[in-house]
Amino acid sequence: MRYGPTADWVEVTDGTKVDREEKTPLALLDIQQRIEGGTVTIYVDQAVRLDSPQALTGAGTSSLLWLPDKGNLTVHRVEILRGEETIDVLAGDARYSVLRRETNLEQRALDGMLTATMPVPGLRIGDILRISYTQTLKDETLKGNAQQVSPLLMEPFEASFGRIILSWPSDEEVRWKAGPDRIDAHEEMKGKYQFVSVELPLPKREDLPGDAPTRVTRGPIFQAGTFANWREVSQVFAPLYTVEDTVTPGGSLAAEIERIKSQTDDPLGQAALATELVQNKISYLLNGMAGGNYRPQAPEETWKTRYGDCKAKSLLLLAILDGLGIEAEPVLVSARAGDAVPDTLPMPAAFDHVIVRATIGGVSYWLDGTSAGTRLASIADTPDFRFYLPISTDGADLQEIEPRVPSVPSIDLDIVLDQRGGVDLPTIADVTARFSGPMASQYDAIFKQASAEQLEDFYDNFASSQFRGANVIVGDFAYDEASGIATVHYSSIFTSPWQADGERKRQRLTSLPSSNINFNADRSRPAWREIPVNLGGPTLEKYDLTVRLPEGEPGYLLRGKAQTDLEYAGRRVVRTVELGGNVLTAHERHESTGGELRAAEIPAAKARAQRLKNSAPFLTAPANAARSWEYGKSALRKRLKPLEEAYQVVIDRDPDEARPYLNRASFRFGTTDFKGALTDYTKAIELDPVAENYTARADTRYSLGDLEGAIADARKAFEVSPSADFAMYLARLLGENGDSDEAMALIEEFDDYGENHENFVHTRADILAYAGRADEGLADIDALIEERPGQAYLYNASCWYRARFSVGFDQMIDVCNRAVSQGSSAAAALDSRALAWLRLGEPDKALADANAAVALVPQLRQARYLRAFIQRELGDRSAASDLSYLSRTFPGMSKEYAQYGLEP
Repeated sequence: MRYGPTADWVEVTDGTKVDREEKTPLALLDIQQRIEGGTVTIYVDQAVRLDSPQALTGAGTSSLLWLPDKGNLTVHRVEILRGEETIDVLAGDARYSVLRRETNLEQRALDGMLTATMPVPGLRIGDILRISYTQTLKDETLKGNAQQVSPLLMEPFEASFGRIILSWPSDEEVRWKAGPDRIDAHEEMKGKYQFVSVELPLPKREDLPGDAPTRVTRGPIFQAGTFANWREVSQVFAPLYTVEDTVTPGGSLAAEIERIKSQTDDPLGQAALATELVQNKISYLLNGMAGGNYRPQAPEETWKTRYGDCKAKSLLLLAILDGLGIEAEPVLVSARAGDAVPDTLPMPAAFDHVIVRATIGGVSYWLDGTSAGTRLASIADTPDFRFYLPISTDGADLQEIEPRVPSVPSIDLDIVLDQRGGVDLPTIADVTARFSGPMASQYDAIFKQASAEQLEDFYDNFASSQFRGANVIVGDFAYDEASGIATVHYSSIFTSPWQADGERKRQRLTSLPSSNINFNADRSRPAWREIPVNLGGPTLEKYDLTVRLPEGEPGYLLRGKAQTDLEYAGRRVVRTVELGGNVLTAHERHESTGGELRAAEIPAAKARAQRLKNSAPFLTAPANAARSWEYGKSALRKRLKPLEEAYQVVIDRDPDEARPYLNRASFRFGTTDFKGALTDYTKAIELDPVAENYTARADTRYSLGDLEGAIADARKAFEVSPSADFAMYLARLLGENGDSDEAMALIEEFDDYGENHENFVHTRADILAYAGRADEGLADIDALIEERPGQAYLYNASCWYRARFSVGFDQMIDVCNRAVSQGSSAAAALDSRALAWLRLGEPDKALADANAAVALVPQLRQARYLRAFIQRELGDRSAASDLSYLSRTFPGMSKEYAQYGLEP
């Protein structure tokens, strides 16, 4: 590192021209580059405005980086611009300290850079810190060639003055390019040098579609280099990858080659074993020191140290393949911007990775020593690098990788859904997910290092990503070294996926990806109409689904298109679904060679994707399928045993957590086991005594007919959280129990006439009715209707109130009719009107409404209960069994309806 003046060719910006007033982060950004005689010289003059404590902290220590094996760093100035004053920091004792700081160790990289740091003394908020320096770069491995790539700043980034200049002798062949967008550049001759300049920052780029190829979306860059073509780039690296005499005879590496030979005579099998050896036995470490950015370390050194970067691993693999008699060559690729390589200048910087192309039986095999999970079954898979440049003494042109559908699925998912409990009950899922390739190795590493708690979180997250709200019952993991397959297995329990569909229920088979196809590439903007869609790399995925339906419950139907073989956007989907007896089986295969989709092909691809989604198969349940309200019957309760066992396992995993108890309590409540739910809510309250848990137990006690117990829990909830909602809940129960004074006091205290006012009015009306003042309560409800006419739910509230408390009969049917005709909750309105017709002595009309309500919402047990009373009124003897079952199973509902005069 040096201190000194700038070179004569640099056009130094006069300090008086630095804008000290404009409020931009950069007052100056001046980058001047010269390529001459294989050396790149970069002059940087930067002035940063310190307008905040954060900016002051960030700039308080200046840091400069450079590669000492490729050139020098010369510091020209460190100045503080304060008002009209210019303070020369280097005039005093302040100097940079040189140290080695490996900034990318977490990525296993030793880049060879040196770092010079200096705490800048005396900086204040409002100062401008100006630093200028020059770096030189000359890479001997490039054999006299030079290259430079610089990112170009773009709005909304701001700079008072910014530019980048490139110059070179007019008698040297230097090529430059700026892009990917059209960029205004000024070219001119000055003496014997050619100059190109670009003003910074560039105008803000127009928005681009996120699914565009990298060559379109990559940030703007300025490239310059002396390579005439790709063949020169290919040739310059060839001497670095010579494998002749790189393996010591009789050494341990030679013995490893002989071991591979002893395992198989098949060249393809040998290549797979060689690749697996390099992937598994050599850890990744980039050694960029001592010219190592492009120069790989020797195979014997890599084998001895057991680490290396992509260059070292590829050279080691080449040496092993050479020892096995397998034809192979190193190739340059870009892992970050593969499709953009043809749009760049011919230069090594266009690539960031080296792999090996082996040719066996006339077929190319792409072997990456830094990847993981390569096995004989998957060795034919092609990577998503798009383009490659062979490294050859004769030189080679840029070539395109011909993609192939992978031989082994990257994910092979097998899902078994146990729904034998019934359409209203939770589902038990047994899931086996098999992963191959790099993902399998990543999972293996994760599971080997994870703690028990981390593993639980992993299974929970994995299950939740597939089934919303899933609770894991058990999980396990296995990795098969021979096949390179990682297997994640778990079972979980989650809410029923069946959805209401009139009297029946329907289940979309969402575990099949074709049910969720969503291809929405957008090229509607004029500027986008020629931009293709990036489809990614080659993929293969397999999905198997089994759904076990309730036994002895015929009538389940498979709908949608069971057999499909359709391609959209380069992706082929093959689907087969069958329903036999009470078991559905489905198989899907998704395969793609990746690549790109032309913009003109997008509409047709969207149409095919929509066809695939619209034809997705689904199940419909029979109208007489067992529903949750029926599980009080002994014949159905045996269905609950597997679910009870599953919930118990979940509880045993976290016995000190309230959530598993709450989940089982909800399940038990929904299947009429109110006593079991009461036990679970009690335990949950012990572990987490929040107000919501008390009200849940209060609901359970109410359902058991224990009004006093419900009131006790409601009081506790109100004590824990004395809010309007819990006050209203307690007041409703108190009113039903005849404690109208206390109930009314709560209403008066907490009704703030805000957004909860309507609910308070309804609660107050019920309290008045239980106190024998139903006329007053009805008047309050009808006053709400006058305030907000046309609201169907208010008409329904009035209808239901009149029918329950036998008040306001003169207008009751008119009000009920409005509720039915205007309401979105038709079943509730029909149920209300059914009771109104019964009160008016019109049981036939009441039965029609009750039947309609049950047809709309079969699980509406209140409507079923009311229907049984109506049927009894009409002399239907079958009503007795329904009344007996419902009143016995739902004692709280029976006690409530008895208050309305409906005794079973």
